[in-house]
Amino acid sequence: MTHFSQLLALSLAGLVLWVSQASAEEQSEEPEEIVVRGIRTGRFLSRPSAFSTRIETDAYQGERKALDDLLGEQVGVQLRRFGGPGEPSELSIRGSTAEQVAVQLDGIPINSVLTGSTDLSQLCIGLVESADIVRGGASLEAGGGAIGGLVNLQTRNPGGPSTNRMDVSGGAFGTWDFTAHRAAEYKELDYSVGYCGFTTDGDYLFSPLERETLGIPPTPRSSIERINNHRVRHSANLDLGISVGDSSYLRFQNYIMYSSQGEPGLGTLPDVPLGGQNPFAHGRDTHNLARLSWTAEELGPWIRGLNLSVYHRYQRDEYEDPGVGPNQDPIDLLTRVQTIGFEGEGHVSLDTLGATHSLALGLSADRDALSGEERPDQTRTTTSVVLRDHASWFEDRITLVPGIRFDWTEGFDPQWLPAMGAVLSPFPWLRLRGNIQKSYRVPGFDELYLPDKGYISGNPNLNAESARNADVGMDLVFDQLGPLESVQLTVAYFQQDIEDSIAWVPVSPRKIMPVNTGQARVRGLEASLSFAVTDYVRLSANYTDLDAKNLSTGGPLAGRADSEADVRVEIGEPNRFKCVAEYQYTGAIPASASGRVSLPARSVWNGRLGINLASFREIPLPDVIEDLWVYGSLENISDVAIRDALYFPQPGRNGHLGMEVGW
Repeated sequence: MTHFSQLLALSLAGLVLWVSQASAEEQSEEPEEIVVRGIRTGRFLSRPSAFSTRIETDAYQGERKALDDLLGEQVGVQLRRFGGPGEPSELSIRGSTAEQVAVQLDGIPINSVLTGSTDLSQLCIGLVESADIVRGGASLEAGGGAIGGLVNLQTRNPGGPSTNRMDVSGGAFGTWDFTAHRAAEYKELDYSVGYCGFTTDGDYLFSPLERETLGIPPTPRSSIERINNHRVRHSANLDLGISVGDSSYLRFQNYIMYSSQGEPGLGTLPDVPLGGQNPFAHGRDTHNLARLSWTAEELGPWIRGLNLSVYHRYQRDEYEDPGVGPNQDPIDLLTRVQTIGFEGEGHVSLDTLGATHSLALGLSADRDALSGEERPDQTRTTTSVVLRDHASWFEDRITLVPGIRFDWTEGFDPQWLPAMGAVLSPFPWLRLRGNIQKSYRVPGFDELYLPDKGYISGNPNLNAESARNADVGMDLVFDQLGPLESVQLTVAYFQQDIEDSIAWVPVSPRKIMPVNTGQARVRGLEASLSFAVTDYVRLSANYTDLDAKNLSTGGPLAGRADSEADVRVEIGEPNRFKCVAEYQYTGAIPASASGRVSLPARSVWNGRLGINLASFREIPLPDVIEDLWVYGSLENISDVAIRDALYFPQPGRNGHLGMEVGW
């Protein structure tokens, strides 16, 4: 990484000097100088210090995209799948664990209180309007749990012009998706309602476990069919809003999800019948999130806004296994978790000390309650207070973003989480920024209180994880750079030092449990580039290089690829037709704490083709139809054997066809 970093730094420095000279001459008395021809600098729309990405899901109309796939293709983000379509998946940001990534739905945390992580396969892209990804510690925004970063998903807003969308697709392994959504107004009431259905047989073929051990290549084996992998999922959301007076808004939101699925378990043993899969286990899950919020603006000469909300979150998990095999006892588990919470935040703007300040003061509190048939009931209360500022000088050329958060979780020591961000913008097209902050995470209920089953148990003596995060980088944006348009380039270096890392490890030849494994360090380099060539060709690419080590043992942190790259090329006239090619490279993934066992590096190609029939006047369609996309996709074209986790296979080549209509 050293030589690459040096070369990249020299190249960027040369580019900055060249464009600085061009920009200065562009503003001189001789604008006809040929040196600036073909360059038109751009301007950043905002100047946050955090390295973040915003995804607008409507940009992927006419494609079959799952939400977890879309998030996993972003710079600094690795998606870890535990199977095929509809099976669990989780995110790692900058080498974090899934438990160290805070996931929110409309600002409300949805990480499981049991595991601490979020299964992204349970969320439907058709009900999500946009997603914001913050890379690096996000303690100010999310408090505990955001050591690696934050993902905030926004559901589709109510009100506005009447919009209706419907999407249906089907393909390999008996997989079907259906989404319907409507947003409109009824008198003074804004409303949005949506439904998403998913079903799959999940009976794909997969290669038995292939892994490199001490550099010895894996032995090819015959394919096995995935069994007991059928899944059905239903999701729906309701969003109601109404203006209260001239400057406030009252909003009610509810998101519910139910799933029923087979639980095949591991698929790793080629010499065992069915590859060691369980043909009988079954699971059912129910999740519900409800929130009532009130927002007010311009409450005084300094008070710019006030947000208050209360929410309730419910999770019900059921697992059944008749235990028909030898020496297998039947299992019937039912676990319920509820969270009641409050959040409030006020915003104040003022000018002082030669700067424009935007201050925010927030307060939150929540209480978790766990009940189960095989474990004692548990409760936990968390409270926090956060203060942050956004101070800018010289028309936003210099910006400081200091803040501090106080978090207290019942059963753990209180935490002070300071943070500081800085942004320098010497030109409208150049931004330099950096951040340093402290973050932490308390263990989940499973990590603490999972009942002792002989082979696995929780550990009530765990300490909370804590970390120091730092990053520095630069952004360049050009409206025109020679033949290229809408050019955006971001490069960043990051480092994370973690104390008391938590990992599930063997504590005896027959038992595993979570323990604090000591210190860990994650550092790396990330780069992203996007541009267009005319209105018909668009390219985006990103690369992440990662060095993740357990400092206590000297070995790697298992489950993190050492490098990852994503390239997307889209050809076509906007809102008329598109042809998309995607290339995804994932480096070797250590699968053991020693690093002696690893999953091999892989390259995967995907292709997508879509055409909007409503854009062709020759096709007779009702006038109310605004879009009518017909599309197809082919995933894993080269039929590569894929595993993100040692014991969970993924399908090979597969395809889907679909149709999306808007009116």
